[in-house]
Amino acid sequence: MWTLLLLATLAQAPALAPPDPDSDEALEPEPPAVVPPLPVASLPPSTQELFERLKRRVAQVRIIERRSGSRSSIGSAFFVDAEGRAVTNYHVISSIVQHPEDYTAELVLEGQEANAIPVRVRDVDVVHDLAVIQQDAPVKDWFELADKDTAQGTRLYAMGNPHDLGTTIVEGTYNGLVQDALYDKVHFSGAINPGMSGGPTVTGDGRVVGINVATLGNQLGFLVPVAHARALLTRARSAAPEQTTSLLAVVATQLMDNQQRITERLLSTPVPTQSLGDYRVPGRWRPFLKCWGDTPHDADNPYTVTSYQCSSEEDIFLSGEQRTGVVAYDHAFVSSDTLGALRFSALYSATFASDAGGVDATQDDVTNFRCQTGFVKVNGLTVRTALCLRAYKRMPGLYDLSLRAATLNAQTAGVQTSLDLAGFSADNARALARRYLEALAWTK
Repeated sequence: MWTLLLLATLAQAPALAPPDPDSDEALEPEPPAVVPPLPVASLPPSTQELFERLKRRVAQVRIIERRSGSRSSIGSAFFVDAEGRAVTNYHVISSIVQHPEDYTAELVLEGQEANAIPVRVRDVDVVHDLAVIQQDAPVKDWFELADKDTAQGTRLYAMGNPHDLGTTIVEGTYNGLVQDALYDKVHFSGAINPGMSGGPTVTGDGRVVGINVATLGNQLGFLVPVAHARALLTRARSAAPEQTTSLLAVVATQLMDNQQRITERLLSTPVPTQSLGDYRVPGRWRPFLKCWGDTPHDADNPYTVTSYQCSSEEDIFLSGEQRTGVVAYDHAFVSSDTLGALRFSALYSATFASDAGGVDATQDDVTNFRCQTGFVKVNGLTVRTALCLRAYKRMPGLYDLSLRAATLNAQTAGVQTSLDLAGFSADNARALARRYLEALAWTK
């Protein structure tokens, strides 16, 4: 339509006559266009106005150690209703969940540092790193949670309290959900810094589309999708005023449900295999696993090691000392053209990692690994194995698994492999380890 209107307008316009080369008008050059100078860089008025309108809805969260009465850590939170409920990250208030007898929390509003407001934790979503906290007094100003995702490329504004410097606002870009991730997160191109965790990221009209959660620096940040905050807030509003269930028990239930979902996803399809030397080994089991490989070159070594590794590259924060929700494995094809069978066997045995690995945790969190070692037959291969489990001390039914295995069928070559699972039931961990071993095969 617009094209047709334009053509009709041009058809009715009088034809322009070419300039007369003998006229004075043709000899005089046209004056150059005047280009206005670029304005001095400053905070765009829209951002400034947005900040002034929203800053009183954002607060600093302070975790207080009871014995000393001093701050243990800080983060950010934002109000979401008139009853004084606010959303923050689980990792901001995790000390209270893990040790409620030792820690408490308070909110500090912009410009009111001397008037800290006590808050209590109402509910948590440990898998998505969220928590709802609440103060007793009602509030007059709060954020609206967006009811749908925004479009990729949308300009967003992250707010929080970076490095205890006061409430700030940072511009960035919404880049959509991270693809093939084990846990939902939004890629945000903006400078999220420590202390901004738990703060809101909003659209230009002030609606929350994500919650600040992590950064890799260089304008590479991550947000929790707002849908998970909406679900948690709905649950927190429906809970009794005085929740009797321990938050640690809530966390344990959520982790148990999460490991069941991961197990079902992994067991729903056959394990794809990857060629490694003369063997087939478990490859990229599911899209949420990231895999890579390498062969270091060292002319002085009488043997070569080709590695292949896969990992979920994400985990669930339980405390500063413990992470969980991990799936990771690696393989090493060891071979030699110069060592004889006896010397290679000694080397191969020495490099077999029979000691359990596992993700970071302390003795307060988990028991020691208990291991079963032996030999099993897999697709005609004789495989030496060490399968180890350790229990979560305060979350019954959850375990970390560490499996180490080595093929023993060749004189001067072999594959050593390991599987680490964090936060699984014993039955699910063993089922995954069994499926994993069944993917080993010799190609000769």
